[in-house]
Amino acid sequence: AMGRAIVRQPQVFLFDEPLSNLDAKLRVAMRAEIKALHQRLKTTTVYVTHDQVEAMTMGDRVAVLKDGLLQQVDSPLTLYDQPANLFVAGFIGSPAMNLITGTIVEGGVKVGDYTVPVAREVLAKVTDEKTLVLGIRPEAFKVAAEGISLDVDVVEETGADAYVYGTLAGLDTEAKLSAQQIVARVSARTPPQRGTTVKLAPSDPSNMHVFSEKTQERLSA
Repeated sequence: AMGRAIVRQPQVFLFDEPLSNLDAKLRVAMRAEIKALHQRLKTTTVYVTHDQVEAMTMGDRVAVLKDGLLQQVDSPLTLYDQPANLFVAGFIGSPAMNLITGTIVEGGVKVGDYTVPVAREVLAKVTDEKTLVLGIRPEAFKVAAEGISLDVDVVEETGADAYVYGTLAGLDTEAKLSAQQIVARVSARTPPQRGTTVKLAPSDPSNMHVFSEKTQERLSA
């Protein structure tokens, strides 16, 4: 079908999830083929996908829609670095961004027994809210002496990296079942062990994402 469309030399290609029925390895190969084809033909292409990795790797500009409403349209890296709202933040990135709700206190947002530093100018934008949502990507965490205490439930070792999954420390068994899962990327050579507790802090607080829980919109720069 793609070949028949190409030989007609249309002004626009419309692709509706063309790789959805392929196995994982073939999808990766075909992504590269379609990207190379697009660069050679230089024909405008509208590509619909539910796979955010496809969108990030193939799109020059990506439009994120929810329930038929446009949430944000920008370059893939801008969507990754500056998501406009909580939906885009949770959709772009794999593993997904951690979206952690905390209480506003002097100097930041308190999560568990740790206050995550948040810039004063960001906190100044808040009027009638007592909580905010912090967006921290797995790779933006570091294991530190002070930080969010995490009980490690699962460690995934992928070779180059390791991903630690857990919940806030100090919760009882019943509370853990409904607690939000937090994921952090750590060194694959010395990952923490399941059942231990680690402290995680943002590796660069200036790049942390802050969202209003009430409006779902981005507050940080």
